[in-house]
Amino acid sequence: MAFPVPSHLPRKPTNNDVTSKILSSIDSASMKTINSSMATSWIAELDESIHSTKAQIHDRIQQNLPQFKHQLELSKSVQSRMYQLTEEVDALNETISNPSTGLVPKTLDTLKRHSTLAQETLDASVASESLAHLLKFRQHYTSVMSLVQFGKLPEAVVASIDLDELVASAPDALKKATIMRDLQGRAQALKLNVEGQLLEALSRSVTIRPGLLEIQHQVQVRNTDASVTLDRILHSLSSVALDDYLSTLRRDFVANFVDRVMQQPYSINAETSNARHSITLTPSSPNTELRIARLDNLSSIFDFVAQHLFPSLPQSRSTTFLRSLSKPVVTSVLNIYLIPQLPSSFGLLPPFLELVQAAVDFEERYVTRLLDPGSHDQILKDWSNGLSGHYERQRRTAILARSRELMSEKIDLTATFQADVERTLDSSYPIVVNGSPAEEDAWGFEDESGLNTSQTDSWGFEDDTAQEPESPVAEAAKEVVLDPINGADEDEPNPDDAWGWNDDETISNDDPVEDTPQEEPIDDNVWDDDPWAESSTDEFEPEPIAPSPPPPPAINPAPKAATRLERMASKNKGQTNGTASNQSVSSPPPPLTISEPNSAGTAEPSANTVSLRSSKSTNSMRRPANIVVSAPAETYRVTSKMKQIVRFVEDVVAESKQFAASNLFAKSPNGVTNVGTTLIQSASSVMDLYQALYPIRFEQELSTIEGAMQFSNDCIYLSESVDKIEREAANHPQLKERLAECRNDLKVLGDSWFEDAVNRESLRNDKILVDGTQRFSFTGDQDRYDECEEAINTVVRSIKNLARRIKPIPSKSKYYQAIGRLVDTALSRVLRDIISLPDIPELESNKLSELCRIFNSLEGLFSEDPTQSTFVVAYVPSWLKFSYLSELLEATMADISYLFEQGALVDFEIDELVNLVRALFADTQLRTNTINKLLEGHPDSPSS
Repeated sequence: MAFPVPSHLPRKPTNNDVTSKILSSIDSASMKTINSSMATSWIAELDESIHSTKAQIHDRIQQNLPQFKHQLELSKSVQSRMYQLTEEVDALNETISNPSTGLVPKTLDTLKRHSTLAQETLDASVASESLAHLLKFRQHYTSVMSLVQFGKLPEAVVASIDLDELVASAPDALKKATIMRDLQGRAQALKLNVEGQLLEALSRSVTIRPGLLEIQHQVQVRNTDASVTLDRILHSLSSVALDDYLSTLRRDFVANFVDRVMQQPYSINAETSNARHSITLTPSSPNTELRIARLDNLSSIFDFVAQHLFPSLPQSRSTTFLRSLSKPVVTSVLNIYLIPQLPSSFGLLPPFLELVQAAVDFEERYVTRLLDPGSHDQILKDWSNGLSGHYERQRRTAILARSRELMSEKIDLTATFQADVERTLDSSYPIVVNGSPAEEDAWGFEDESGLNTSQTDSWGFEDDTAQEPESPVAEAAKEVVLDPINGADEDEPNPDDAWGWNDDETISNDDPVEDTPQEEPIDDNVWDDDPWAESSTDEFEPEPIAPSPPPPPAINPAPKAATRLERMASKNKGQTNGTASNQSVSSPPPPLTISEPNSAGTAEPSANTVSLRSSKSTNSMRRPANIVVSAPAETYRVTSKMKQIVRFVEDVVAESKQFAASNLFAKSPNGVTNVGTTLIQSASSVMDLYQALYPIRFEQELSTIEGAMQFSNDCIYLSESVDKIEREAANHPQLKERLAECRNDLKVLGDSWFEDAVNRESLRNDKILVDGTQRFSFTGDQDRYDECEEAINTVVRSIKNLARRIKPIPSKSKYYQAIGRLVDTALSRVLRDIISLPDIPELESNKLSELCRIFNSLEGLFSEDPTQSTFVVAYVPSWLKFSYLSELLEATMADISYLFEQGALVDFEIDELVNLVRALFADTQLRTNTINKLLEGHPDSPSS
């Protein structure tokens, strides 16, 4: 279907001519409609159309006949002129381009003959000029050759300059010619020959080899009768050759007559004649050498070359060459001669200062005046001005190198000693005290009087009589006796066990506790062979013990406890570690207040008083009475290497003091002396090096808790030793300040390693409890109960085993701190897990109470006398709370209410008591009333 043409588009105009009409008719005709008549009509129409057109043309011409004739005449005129011009152009072309008679061929032939003649003339002129230049070059070349043959080398050098100019000024036509290249090569070879002969004559004129310097001012040219002088040889050399020779001369002179003379002793023999001058070096014995002899030898050498060699140098190179000698000479004197002779001790400084002054004089005379007069740099003088700093830096390097060797040596654990605790321990930990047997009910409910402090010294000092102060000899003897290696009993633990290197059966820090054979009995009383106990000897007597302080005032009797809870508590008396039958294991010991005895022998409250009562407790009637005791002296084990380090530091400090007090060195330009500053800091640098190197060098040994605690002890000992050195350095503020920083850093480092070691063990035990007890859920099931019991027994065995392993290493206070931390972490985990239980049936409560009582065996770790009370509460903050928890699990609602009203549960949070009551008892009105009473807050304290 054809596309319809829009109406708004213009249409094709209709053709009115005959041809278009006929064509349209032919197009519209088909095979059926076309015939002869139709074709005849089409031909007729065409003939008619042609006739009509001719008629129209004829009519049009007739209408404009004059104009038509005029145009016809013009056309004929143009045609005739065109023909005439064509004929004239053809004739002109023949005249110009005819090969025989044409103008252009004749002109080109003439120009060609002229060009050939000009070229021949130019060739003749260039040939003549080139031949003239070649003749001149030949004459000069022959002249130079004759000068060389007669040995007149300086004149030949001058003549060769003209020869080079002839080569450079060759005509252009000759420059690229083969003959010119050949002549140029010959001229260059001749020049090199002359320069080679000059250098050969120069090598015979100036001879430098190890041990010999010979100068001849005039030498004979080889194969000739002519002679040449040294100065003329040097002036005749080319710039490149002269620079190369002077560079080689400087190198050989410095190596053979400067460095060599500075390295070893020589005797110098100088010979001088009219034609020959020489200087010879002969090695001499170093045993008879004077220290200044080498500088004298070097001075003699420079006097020799300044007289016989330097004046012959060309003026254009002399200044540069001498200046280039100045730095190597000064460097050789400094690095080869002075610096290696820096004294290693203070007593050798005065003669060395004289040597340095001689070196400065040498620099002034031979370097500043002779070699480099225009320079203002005086390297040796500037170095001598800072000689004190150079000496101190060298000594500091030697000191640190020796200390590094000392600290990298293998530790000998068979060599240890016991050091006294001189500093007050961190107030966050109570010091070791002795408790007395409880003469009243441990719960404080009986009508009894206050407790008295036992007069028995549980640390082994049982002599109450006053003693005379020990003499220094006795103190030294005491140190020998206290040495666990040299004077201890055979039953004492091997100190090597503290590092865990010689005891394969000891549980390592990383081994699981479960691998320890459970059938191996572990003695609960870890104090049977006490490494801290003082051995009695005839060489000295024990230190005097201050009179025991008077007992504290009696307290008012407390109300009677509920009979059911009392019977419940009495069932467990006398079951822990062989303690006295009247000592309740499940009951917490009374809190302790530690006081230092004054000069009169009576106890006074001190800053170290430790109150184990919770901050929430304000009712002292509900807790046992305080015990007042005196803190005995303590010791801890230190490796003997620490004494070597301390002595080394003391020697460094003594040397730095002596050096700073000397008057060998002048003050600095600003008038303030800084002599000894670097050396003074070396003592603290030794301590810094110890802190940085020791933990890395002995990383494997320090990975165990024994190694970490031993390292902590060593750091504490060094800190106290540095403190003594610091007090002796009062007149040296800078040294005192640096030592104070080292002391603090060592104290922090020792405490940090101690804390980290204990924390690692605490986290290990905590993980065992978390994985083994599963938060004490479903303990009514026997299998679950066995799993919880096994986990708790594993932790208890681990703590006891660890107590046995670390017992010989720290002081008693720090030992109890470590064990107390381990026990407290385990108890706190059990407390949190049990109190957070949502429901505790009666069967599970009994099981949980039994599990809690397993930890009671750890109380024996904090007792040294079975007849006295333990001091576990002083080091295990959660012991009282945990002891109440084991009883509360089996207590009645009335017992809990009574204890709460009497203020006995102040260690518990209100929400903890509420959760515990809800878990233990069914939802009754009595439980609701009890919870409401608990929510009112502890008695005599603000409500929660």
